[in-house]
Amino acid sequence: MNIPSSEPIAARPVIEELSDDQWQRIAPLLPETLNDGPRRGRPPIDIRRVVDSVMWVLHTHAPWSAMPDHYVPYQTAHRYYLRWKKSGVLTAIMLALFRTDALLETRVKRKGGVRAIEIATDSAAP
Repeated sequence: MNIPSSEPIAARPVIEELSDDQWQRIAPLLPETLNDGPRRGRPPIDIRRVVDSVMWVLHTHAPWSAMPDHYVPYQTAHRYYLRWKKSGVLTAIMLALFRTDALLETRVKRKGGVRAIEIATDSAAP
């Protein structure tokens, strides 16, 4: 269940969901779409909705818990975000959709209130 945001719904940015063309470009990049065999564990989830959820957070820079209710639960979206970020899948998605991974720059609040920019790609490392 998503925690309601204190921000009014009208003030939240409207983010378009992936078009069918965009989905066709990125679906082969997602490991979850490559295996159609029997699954164990958690019930299957619509990966396209997960991608839309992650894109909403990246576009709005809002906290995960502020995601609107029509997206997947924020815990699910965040878990996939972390997995895809670590494995490089998220960078591949950004490059396929936008030809840049600049959207992966996120603001990180450190102790003491100092803000810094963290780049979510390994390509920025020396």
